[in-house]
Amino acid sequence: MTALVTCQNLARAYGRGPDALVAVHSVTCELRPGDQVAVTGPSGSGKTTLLHLLAGLDRPTAGRIGWPAFGDRPRGRVGVVFQGPSLLPPLDVAENVALPLIIAGLGEAEAKERALIALATIGLADLAGSLPEELSGGQAQRVAVARVLAAGPRLIIADEPTAQLDSDLARRVVDLLTAVAYQLDAALVVATHDPAVAARLPRSWTMSDGALTC
Repeated sequence: MTALVTCQNLARAYGRGPDALVAVHSVTCELRPGDQVAVTGPSGSGKTTLLHLLAGLDRPTAGRIGWPAFGDRPRGRVGVVFQGPSLLPPLDVAENVALPLIIAGLGEAEAKERALIALATIGLADLAGSLPEELSGGQAQRVAVARVLAAGPRLIIADEPTAQLDSDLARRVVDLLTAVAYQLDAALVVATHDPAVAARLPRSWTMSDGALTC
């Protein structure tokens, strides 16, 4: 089974010289289809930076990272669920879900159809015409998951997706993420401070001062 992501002695520093901030250093890890991993650790330990590197949103300053199953080009193959609000206020829910597909080159009609199917799959069809300001925090995060489902990625990265939710909504969002990952046969990586969230995933990685323990 070809690995989705491989990292070898990966590092990411901001700035240069003695004042440089080393957010990630000497990370070696691998993700394969079907992996479901919680990344835990305190604030400032490097979790978000690592997730951005895995998603191809940032570049390392040392070491190597590759996406063998994607031809080393992760664009369009990775879905990201961010911690904070990520929906565009002027667009309704269906338009927000369809937008990444349109940007990727899909026709507007087909993108809208896929968006509606994804929303229906996770039980949010009735919110398709709603604006982001009309959604609760839990609904907004579920829409973000629908956006990932519509795109059909092989790797799902979720950075503290439950940080602003109560325990019941957090459980529902994590259950939804794992179900979507299973449906897509995608790997799932969730950064979290919440032990209850981490316990719902079969594997756990720990970040501490930029170093990763698998």
